Formats: sequence, C-alpha cells, structure tokens
Amino acid sequence: MRRMTGVLGVAMTVLVASALVMVGTVSSAGAATSVDANTTTHGLYNGGGGRLPLHAGIAGPAKRANAVVPSGFSIVPSPSPSTLYNELDQTSCASATFCIAVGFQVNSLHQPTAVTDQWNGSAWTVVNAPAAAPPNRPSYLYGVDCTSTTFCVAVGYAETSGNVIYGLVEQWNGSTWAIVATPAGIDALVAVTCLSPTSCLAVGYTPTVTGLATLTEQWNGSTWTVVPSPNSAQATNKLVSVACMTSTECFAAGVDYGTNLTYNTTAQSLLEQWNGSSWTMVTTPPTGATVAAFSGVSCFSTAVCMVVGGGDIGNIVDRFNGTSWDFEPTPVPTYGDYFQAVDCFGPTSCVAGGWANLDNTGNTWSNEVMAWNGAGWAFVPVQDTAPTGTVDQVNGVSCVVEASCVTVGFGGPASGLIKTLAMSAPATRSGYYEVASDGGIFAFGAPFYGSTGNIHLNQPVVAMAVTPDGGGYWFVASDGGIFAYGDALFYGSMGGQPLNRPIVGMTPTADGLGYWLVASDGGIFAFGDALFYGSMGGKPLNQPIVGIAATPDGAGYYMVASDGGIFSFGDAAFQGSMGGKPLNQPIVGIGVAPNGGYYEVATDGGLFAFGAPFLGSMGGQPLVKPIVGMLVEPTGGYYEVASDGGLFAFGAPFLGSMGGQPLNQPIVGIAG
Repeated sequence: MRRMTGVLGVAMTVLVASALVMVGTVSSAGAATSVDANTTTHGLYNGGGGRLPLHAGIAGPAKRANAVVPSGFSIVPSPSPSTLYNELDQTSCASATFCIAVGFQVNSLHQPTAVTDQWNGSAWTVVNAPAAAPPNRPSYLYGVDCTSTTFCVAVGYAETSGNVIYGLVEQWNGSTWAIVATPAGIDALVAVTCLSPTSCLAVGYTPTVTGLATLTEQWNGSTWTVVPSPNSAQATNKLVSVACMTSTECFAAGVDYGTNLTYNTTAQSLLEQWNGSSWTMVTTPPTGATVAAFSGVSCFSTAVCMVVGGGDIGNIVDRFNGTSWDFEPTPVPTYGDYFQAVDCFGPTSCVAGGWANLDNTGNTWSNEVMAWNGAGWAFVPVQDTAPTGTVDQVNGVSCVVEASCVTVGFGGPASGLIKTLAMSAPATRSGYYEVASDGGIFAFGAPFYGSTGNIHLNQPVVAMAVTPDGGGYWFVASDGGIFAYGDALFYGSMGGQPLNRPIVGMTPTADGLGYWLVASDGGIFAFGDALFYGSMGGKPLNQPIVGIAATPDGAGYYMVASDGGIFSFGDAAFQGSMGGKPLNQPIVGIGVAPNGGYYEVATDGGLFAFGAPFLGSMGGQPLVKPIVGMLVEPTGGYYEVASDGGLFAFGAPFLGSMGGQPLNQPIVGIAG
C-alpha cells in the first residue's frame, strides 16, 4: 500500500508553501511437503481442546482506502470448479469493478492447483493462469496485491516432481497472467504488497535443518531478490502478511513456534519492520494470550496500522499509533474466534475477517467480520452458507474507496464439498458539500468541519475535495492556497508561490494522503502521495482548463478544457471528448464514473458521457443561474450544481441545496 504520514487534528492550515512536493515540471504547470487442504480443523481459542490451523491464517494485506465501514455482508456467487475442494485465500481490489482473488482447488487427482478469479463489480469469473508446476504436482497462490487494473502480483508456491517446494510469483498485465522468475531456493511465498509496478515486497518462509526461517523478497520492476530477515530463537519462523506505507516503512507479520507438534503450546506472534534497507524485530504489547499467531497486517498511514490474528484468548488485534503498538480489545464470541485478514482504509476505518466456532467441539465454524470505527471494534452482520454445521471462514478482505468491501474464503458443510465463499458489502458515505467563493461550506447529509466563510482571503476559493473516509475536506483558492479541515491533512500548497495561471481545480488521491492542483493552462502540482503523471503546462491549448478528476484507483487523472477537450495522464483512458464539437455553452466541470468512464458538464447543464451511463441532465431546461460543477456518486449517479446553490440530482439522492436561499458569494463547486 502506498501510505504517507501526517498529523491529525489540525482544524485549519492556511496558505503554507514550504511542504511543496513537486514531481515533474512546475509549469504554468530439506524438502518440505504440501499441506493437505482437507485436514484443517479449528481449535478452541478460549481454552478448549483442538489445535491451531497449520497455516495459522495464510493471508496477505488487502489494499485500498475507503470512506466508511460496511454495515453488513452478503454472499455473492463465486466459481468452485473442483468437485472435491475449493479455497480462496486473498483478494485485492483496484476499483469497484476490478478485484483479483487467489487460492487453490483440489483436482480429480487429489492435487492442489492454483486458481485466480476476477470480480467485475457484480460477478466472479475464473481467469486462467499459467501452469505453475509440473503435471500432477501441487501449486498454491496465497497472496495478491493490485496497484491498478493493469498490474497485480500473486504469490504462493509449487512443487517439483521431486516433492520440493519453490516460490511462485505470477504477474497480471491487464489481460493475462505470466510467471515471473524468483530466486532459486526451497521456499514458499505467502503474501505480497506493492507500492508501484517497480516496488513490491513478498514474504513467506524457507525450510531449515530444524524447522522454518522467515523469507522476504523485493521486486524492483525487473528482478526479485532475497532480502535477509531476522528469526526468533524458536525453530520455526513464518511471515504470512506484509503491508507498506512507504518504501521505507513496512510491517510483516507471522508466527514462530517450536515444531508442529508443539504449536498449541509454543506459538508466539511475530512482527518485523522494514526501514528501506533492513528488517528488525518489533516487540508487541502483552495480550494475555499464552499462545498466539499473527495472520494479517494493514496500514492506512504511519499513524494507523492494525495487525490481527488469534490465540488461546480468541482474536488478537494490536494497533500502531505511529510510535508504539497497543493491544486493541475486540468483542468475544461464545466459543472463540480467529482473525485471518484486515484492511485499514481510513484514519477511523478498518475491517477484519476470519471465523468463529459454532460450538465447543471446534469442528464447525462460521464467517466472522468486525469493523473498527476509530473508537472500538464491533461485529458486522455476515451471511453463512447454512445456519449450523458449516466450515465457513473469511481469509481475505479488500475495500474500495466510496464503493464496497469484498471478502473471500471458503465454506460449506462440515462433511461435504467445500466451495469458495465470497461476500460483498456497500461501503459508501452519503452527503455532499457546496462551497462558495468565500470558502463558505454548506453540508447536506455530511458533517460540517469548518470553513473560511467571513474570513478574509487573498484570492477566492475555486474548488473543493473530500477525504476518502468522509472525515474532512480541503478547498483551494485561485492562488493555490490550501485550507484543510477535519482529518484532511495539509501536504503543501502553491500559496505564495508564483503561478503563470490561476488554479482552477483539485482532486485527491485514492487514499486521501495527497492531492493534485491544476491551473488554467494545464499545469499540475502534486502534493503528498500524489504522483505526477504529466501536464499540459507549457503546451498550446485552444481553451483554458476548467477542471480535473482522478481515476478510481488514483493512478491517473483527466483534465478538461472549456471547449470540452480532454487530456488524460497515467492510467486515465481517453474515451472521447467534446473538443472540436459545437457546444451551446462552455464546459465547466468533469466527473469520473466508478467504471472509469467520465462526464463533462456545461454551464447550461448539458452533460456529455464518455464510457459512462447517461442518466439525464439540465441541458435545455430553464436555469435560474448557470451550472458551475458536478459530482459523481460512488453508486454511479451524479449531481449538477448551479452558482446559486441549486442542485439537480440524476440517479443520486437529493439531500438538500442552497437553491433559493441567500448567499454572501456564489457557489463555485460541489464535492462529496
């Protein structure tokens, strides 16, 4: 995960330019054997008999920021090609309509074979991956991470014909999977995280004379190399999850123990930290558990990380606040439970999934999901394949900003065919804001965090953006001054800096830890974790730029000119424009749809859709005042807003407006 640092709780930060981050031109711009998939049982983590599962939660981190925690998960159909056994172990979503899940199935020869599935927002389908092992030899995929719809990495392991395991890495290019060479050795990879297509870390384990040792590997865009990692004094050390905030700040989680025979009595949670050049052991706080194991780690920022797992006390969660780790209590079900995976997607938003025992035998268990809202953990309603007698569990979770959370795992009757099990839940926040040129904020169905209304400004406000978790917002003045409220962090501004042309728009990154500003000549200014993908600064334009919008995964952006010309950068795909076509009135705004298409809106309310569904417009309708901007809802509807605050909703809920009410200054934009 690409994550950046910051300080929360600042009410307002004004016009500071010292933190400027510019990228690009400032212009007026011994052999081990495989695991029998059918032998896993669930021990009683409240002191009963049984044993911990052998892999103790094989799950890497999920990725993506989000807006709010989900309120309930529902099962969605997922492929289960095997008539013997099917399992999904991790998922990663690059957008609301693109997720990859990985796992394995047991074929007719009783050999596990790796599988990859793809989610398009409404259905899961099998995506063929290249054969990872010799014929009739086992192969597994346990971890996956996607930085975009055109770059994913999946990791696991396979066996040679001589029963020797070796690390397996497969890479997705947007249409096909390909096996990528890994360092020679007897090892297994379990989890992976990527900051970009040229920066990934994978973790796992390698056999030793006495047990297992931790394994970490690093990807530089062309080659995987082994990076040394420490081990405890116990014979067996495994890393099963990894998360990176930046290239110099990562955590890897797992377990160490004596031998498989002593797992129940010697297992201890294992946590390591990466500083960009080396790994070190991290001491975690006392939890009251005698035996424990970590199985998932996720970080929203350097001030918000969660590592999850379980032990003889049930779920175990530790939270990192930027300087230290603290034990985080969770609700305790009757018969014990275990977290397999976690995704933190906002400063007050995390979701963890796993399983909870249904009785005191440890032979049946059900899905379990909890959400953290910044103050504590609470159960989230989920579905199971049957009310009783199931073996349903969540192995992986991934959330998409202002859209949904997806979980994957397996389920079925305790004695019978085990199938893949996938669930989804909406994770959208309602409400929107209208902003006036004096910085006055009008909130509808959304929290008010402050404004510059009645405060002297050097230049008028021209645009606004909301943090992905809905906990704050920014607005920007035409001189590039930034004003931050709520949990919106200040990453720098152009206030006080020379500009060839005024700023006309802003858009945040997908995780809310950065933003882009655009000037009327197409110059781009990137702050925080916003990457520079190009600009129109210094290039001839027929008409000035009037707006900017990022792609759903934040790996690109569009600029629109007043004549409807579209300029796309990064992974933003050009799908058409009104450039060179007759317009009744000039274009004033742009919005990107959840599916990656986009809209242009004109001052008369005329709307032009490219690769996105047209749901209506104010074009040809009488308006009291001209349209000044638009907002696309995560559910796919959109709003047009006029300078008098009048709001027009198409396929989106109307929650109120300033239309017909007195304003000190005209409305200049809408955000939500």
